[in-house]
Amino acid sequence: MATEHDNYLQLSLTGIKIKSFDVIDYSISDGQPYGGVTVSGDDKLNIKAGRHGSEKVAKWFKQIADTGVVAACDTFDSYPDKLNFAIYGTLTFKSAKKIWVVKNVLFAQGHSARSRNNWWVGGPKMKGGSVKPFIGAIVSSASIDGLPLAEVGFIAPPGCVSHFDLITVAL
Repeated sequence: MATEHDNYLQLSLTGIKIKSFDVIDYSISDGQPYGGVTVSGDDKLNIKAGRHGSEKVAKWFKQIADTGVVAACDTFDSYPDKLNFAIYGTLTFKSAKKIWVVKNVLFAQGHSARSRNNWWVGGPKMKGGSVKPFIGAIVSSASIDGLPLAEVGFIAPPGCVSHFDLITVAL
């Protein structure tokens, strides 16, 4: 019988308080349980799901990412061959006394060559960061307090397995 696990993903940003991740859609390997997404503490998402890699989930991730950019922890691959599960939705967090909303975000858990459950991030509208402070990040447009005047960057820092650093810029 497949087991549902707590799968924690940390989003690092000084003073962050994650409010929610509203799931629009998800994919999980056949026969694996999925119990949804909750917020754990100030800076973690907990995806309650089974862990078994499949090509089905990786294909779904790539299809949803479409022409957008993706990034991952603990891998040199451009796209995953197999993933345990993937979620797609809207990330809402508080930082610098403002509410930030990032739509069309994909998070997924795979399994690296070093036998670790590594994480992926991307989205259909994500782009590669090419100017400061976003060099090395993948970037999405965002809203601050309801106004579409911001960008959020996701960085997979060296040695990461289960976290991404965030950069926020009000335009």
